[in-house]
Amino acid sequence: MHSSKHRTPFEAMCQFWIKLKTNLSFRQIGTWFKVSTSEESIRRRIEDTFHAITIYLNDVLVSSNLGLNHLTRTEALSHHTTYTKAFFGDQLSLIWDGTYVYCNKSNDHTLQRDCYSGHKSRHLVKLMSLILPDGYVLDLIGPFYGKHNGAAISKAILDKCTELSVLCEDNDTHIVDRGFRDVAEEFQALGYNLKMPGLLSKGDKQLSTIEANESRLITKCRWVVESFHARFKKWCFF
Repeated sequence: MHSSKHRTPFEAMCQFWIKLKTNLSFRQIGTWFKVSTSEESIRRRIEDTFHAITIYLNDVLVSSNLGLNHLTRTEALSHHTTYTKAFFGDQLSLIWDGTYVYCNKSNDHTLQRDCYSGHKSRHLVKLMSLILPDGYVLDLIGPFYGKHNGAAISKAILDKCTELSVLCEDNDTHIVDRGFRDVAEEFQALGYNLKMPGLLSKGDKQLSTIEANESRLITKCRWVVESFHARFKKWCFF
């Protein structure tokens, strides 16, 4: 990020963090920093700075730490655990799971309606996590509006599946929960080995011994994504 006549990169970052911490208006922040522009343009200057910082962090910081392209296959395999190697072999294993994060009501009426979840009766956004077996976060898909149902998220999952070829190979293992049953065939059509806890057939009261034991192997490896979601929801900027 370069300096401008209205602020330095350090001042731009300070304005960004103050906005996140206090949620003051752009005009108030501009007044604090004594931005040298007309009174009518103060808000626009700070707003432009805020969006510039967001784009810069996304391009520089996020792309280096999230996404299918920020790790090589060899690096991803180094994040395997003893359990995944014993249960599923030496092929790459990825763990998928969805979560949600509550958010405040927005002043934007359209955004407020989109974020409202009828299921939870609260405003929230939804995310899909891709985690490696030792808990390393490979990627996050989303966010999705709270009003979006499984179909919209499933489409995003399938779009992401087409990008997996840069990292995954045939017979790689994808560990999921029962919510992925609608897209299970698509994973298998791409040549991946999908591991999902057993589903009861109509009329059955419990899983068979083999199905129950296979489900336990999956659960033993899936806990890391639940742990990440717990930490993610408790994390705050300050």
